[in-house]
This record gives sequence, C-alpha cells and structure tokens, in this order.
Amino acid sequence: MTENLPDWPIYDADQHYYEAADSFTRHLDPQFSYAFQWVTSQATGRTHLIVGNELFTMIKNPTFNPVGKPGALAAYFRGENTEGVEFKKMMGKMDPIKPEYQNRDARLKVLDEQGVGGAFMLPTLALGIERILNRDPLALDAVMRAFNRWIDEEWGFARDNRIVAPPVLSLVDEQLAEKELQWLIERGTKAIILRPGPVVGEFGHRSPGDKRYDRIWSMCTDADVAVAFHAADSGYAGHVENWGERTLFSGGDSDSPFAEVLSVHLERPIVETLAALVSHGVFDRHPALKVITVELGSGWVPELLRRFKNSYGKIPHMFGYDPVQRFHENVYVAPFQEDSIVSLVDHMNIDHILFGSDWPHPEGVETPAAALADLVTLTPEQTKKIMSTNFKQLLKL
Repeated sequence: MTENLPDWPIYDADQHYYEAADSFTRHLDPQFSYAFQWVTSQATGRTHLIVGNELFTMIKNPTFNPVGKPGALAAYFRGENTEGVEFKKMMGKMDPIKPEYQNRDARLKVLDEQGVGGAFMLPTLALGIERILNRDPLALDAVMRAFNRWIDEEWGFARDNRIVAPPVLSLVDEQLAEKELQWLIERGTKAIILRPGPVVGEFGHRSPGDKRYDRIWSMCTDADVAVAFHAADSGYAGHVENWGERTLFSGGDSDSPFAEVLSVHLERPIVETLAALVSHGVFDRHPALKVITVELGSGWVPELLRRFKNSYGKIPHMFGYDPVQRFHENVYVAPFQEDSIVSLVDHMNIDHILFGSDWPHPEGVETPAAALADLVTLTPEQTKKIMSTNFKQLLKL
C-alpha cells in the first residue's frame, strides 16, 4: 500500500467509518428507545434496523458485516457498466468487516500506510436518520445527541488533527440545534455535518437560509466551524413520484432511470441548498461562513455558476453581493471519484477544490493515492493543492 505515494501527505476530505451496533444507543435517553431499534428476524436470522416506526432501507445491511471492498464499484459509478452487468455481480465478494473500519487506532495505522496526513472521518448510516424522524424533533435530537457523544468517545471530533470526525446536526428545531452546537464547539469540533435540502418538519418546509437559523451560522463563524453538506436521504423521493416513478434514496444501485438522469438524490439537493444559501442572504449576513460539499459530485458546478451569473445580470438589486463571487469565496467542493477534477479547475477557485476518496466505501477509490492517476494533466503544484494543501489549510490541521 505504500507504493506510488506522493512525496507530500494526502489530506482526504471524504473517508468513512461504519457505525458500530451501539453507536446510536449507547448514550440514548431510554425514553426515546423506540426511535432506534435493532430487530432480528426469527425466520431468516437477519438483523434489521427500525427507526421510529419505519424499516431503515437506505442501506441494505446496516450491520455492515459483511461489507463491500473499497473501490469495488468504481467502474459502475464512472458509467463503465455499458453491458448492464448486475449490480451485485459488480460488487463482487463481500468481506467481513475489518477493524480499521470501526476502530480509531487501527484506522490510524492504515492512514499511515495510505500516506494520509489527515482526513474527514464521516458516518455512513447516520445520514438516513433525519428524513425518518423529522416529524418527531425531540426523538431526532435525542438520537443525534447520542450519536455525537459516541463519535466523541470513539473517534474524537478533532483529537489529534489526524482524524477529524465531525458530528451530525439537524436544523428541524433550531433551539435544540443551537444547544447541541454549543456543546460541540466546547468539545472542539472543527466542522458539523448537515443533510442538503430544505429543513422539513411538522411546520412544513423551510430554507436553511431562513433568518431563524442565523444564530447557528453565527456560532459556526465565531468558532471557525465549517459546515459540511454530505450526501444523505434528503427526502427528494417525492420529486420522482410526481413523474410516475417510486424510489427511495439508496447507498447502492439505482432503481429509477428518471432519478438517475436528474441525480434527484445527490445533485439536486445540493444545487438547491447552495442556491438557497446564496439567494436568501446567508453569506451576506455571515460572509466568513465556510461551506463544504462532500460526496455530492461537482458536475453541477458550471451550470449553477451560469444560473448565478444570469440571475445577477437580470436582478442585481435582489442580491446583496455577486452570487458567483459568493460561491467562489464561501464554498468548497469535494468531487466524486468519477468526476473530472481537471475540468472543474476551469470553473472554480482551485484553492476551494478538495480531494475525497470515499474510502472504504465500494463506490470510492481502492486507495486514496489511486486518484493521482486522474490528475496527471495538472501541474504538480495544482495536484498538491487539491490532494493535500487545500483541506489541510481549510481545517487548520
């Protein structure tokens, strides 16, 4: 694993752990035990997850044992499955879960072997919780608080600047979010994770640009905490249903050609979220706020910038600041492994392009250093910025 490493450390903005069975229950208030339950079928012996009163289906095997090999689906996500090979066959043989997928000390050893100086260590299962519990804000808050305390114990929010494991926050109840954020800041977090899309609850739908959330953005800027939007179940299945198809967000293969063409669950939520943050004045009111998009691709960047430019040319008086400039100043993007980072350099500030391997997920790369092969046409200085310097400087690692 140490072959073909660059002569500088890689800083990876998208690595993952697989949550342990007690990650949400170890610190969960017993009165909310109904919100997160493991149930084993007597008929099949298979363990299922019940969140609220709903079977959790975002991940087919939420126990993560066995689990797919890192990079096993790289060709699939690069659109190279032209013969229509069955998804399960492309995945190949599953492996028993490895210690480095769930244990911090074991992971540090692997990071050393990978030549990774520091990394975002992100959840997997947690990103499907909010959509299910958003009508029960107290239970949602209890589950997220329990999970964040597990993260702090097992991985550390930023214990040694090698592994940065950001906590997950929900905006469904802004007062509960502010209280949790204050605790997270006191514990030294460098970033928080939010799901992209509108804030949804019993009240209906709200923009994250609603001024009721300004206190949260102020707390983040005052504490130099970055806001990372990561791929999640953003509740966009309804868009597909409006066109006669039924689909749910899944971490695996797509069951809807319509949703796949429009990237309903990935690109659409982040495009609309960034459009809302800019159009609703979040960056005007909080110009130091740093937003990171992770595992949401980058193919949407040129079109969003075109729309910003065109809109500003029509109604500049409706914006507090040039929206294109706002994007370049406040937004950092970690592309998919299948995206053309070389092309992205033509559209945005190279200092705001981050490298993310998605390791050890099957849809990522086999090893972080393997991504160097896609950057051979960049200069050595550009490659180092994207794969090392930018993320290190952003989080002050």
